[in-house]
Amino acid sequence: MYDKEIKIMLQAATAAGNIQRRMRNEMLNIETKSDASPVTQVDKQCEQIIRDTIHAQFPTDGFLGEEYGQDAGSSGRTWIIDPLDGTRPYIHNIPTHSVLLALEEDGNLATGCMHFPALNETCWAGKDSGAFLNGESIHVSEITHMNQIFGTGFGFVEKTATKEADRLLVLMQQWNYAYGFMDAYTYRSIAAGGVDVCINLLDKPWDCAAAACIVTEAGGRYSDLAGKQTIYSGSCIISNGLVHDAVVEYFSNL
Repeated sequence: MYDKEIKIMLQAATAAGNIQRRMRNEMLNIETKSDASPVTQVDKQCEQIIRDTIHAQFPTDGFLGEEYGQDAGSSGRTWIIDPLDGTRPYIHNIPTHSVLLALEEDGNLATGCMHFPALNETCWAGKDSGAFLNGESIHVSEITHMNQIFGTGFGFVEKTATKEADRLLVLMQQWNYAYGFMDAYTYRSIAAGGVDVCINLLDKPWDCAAAACIVTEAGGRYSDLAGKQTIYSGSCIISNGLVHDAVVEYFSNL
């Protein structure tokens, strides 16, 4: 159903990934945004080439990007863009940085792509078409119990503590193993069955849209902490689906 969209999405992600490869060892012009996160000329160049590539094929679609904000289209469709997810790892030469793209149509996630240029890995999915990693079908894990979870959480490093952050730390202590957060590579690992769940208290739509689509097509689930299926609440639970309700219930007791 979304064959053309997936083809163009992968082309756009690859083009942005090539910029990341080419400029990785160059001197970066690093600026600090209002939320204290870094941004470089690579972030901006990547978003521009993504927008140009997609706009050439779908001129009436809108965009929501981390660096250049929102441009409303007339089609009822929006491409959600994180042109360089993991800017800090990129600056420090850690290979888990990525390009994240998703298409939202009438409020529903239709396609998603996570491209990791330094690792030569690309995940993608289309609605009702399954999820893939480098062309091979992938599926989430089958872990069902809290004390078996191999998972990760992010958002408890804020300067001001929150109830949610305190609860997240307590929850992770109940798991079999709490792994460090690896930006989008964490979500790729959930889709491929290596990680069971991630709770992120600080997610923006462009951080989790692609992952939400891909993990869903791989058999998992996504929601905010309250269990609502949305990428716009500022928090996100992405899981294999089997532990999802237990995690939502845990946070409902705040």
